[in-house]
Amino acid sequence: MFNKTKLFLMQAVLMIAAGNGSVWAMAGRPNADPNAPPPPAWVTYMPMIVMIAIFYFFLIRPQMKQKNDRQKLMDSLKKGDKVITQGGFYATIVNVGTTTFDVKLNEETRVKILKSAVQEVIQDASDPIEATALPQ
Repeated sequence: MFNKTKLFLMQAVLMIAAGNGSVWAMAGRPNADPNAPPPPAWVTYMPMIVMIAIFYFFLIRPQMKQKNDRQKLMDSLKKGDKVITQGGFYATIVNVGTTTFDVKLNEETRVKILKSAVQEVIQDASDPIEATALPQ
């Protein structure tokens, strides 16, 4: 959903920027000298350039950084790491495949999950349930 919205906004910006200027037809200078030269081209396109730069620095670049950080996290996981899956299970990685992990949920339950199903890595070596228990 978010990617479709971004794509739509980018297409709208490009369509306006590539337009023939009819969008700005009514935005003339009031009481201007009709013999005066038109403003330079860079003045006309500067707002579009600024909007594209804003889109890049506030939407595209942070998303690329987040994607790279997540990929580094997935690549750094190894046997014995404790993780939380997207389903909320605390698991320990038993085997690392190309696109999957074999994880141990408890001593007798082992399942295979996709690498993309890992939500978080638990850094604390203690029992995760005790570490996140609510105070009584």
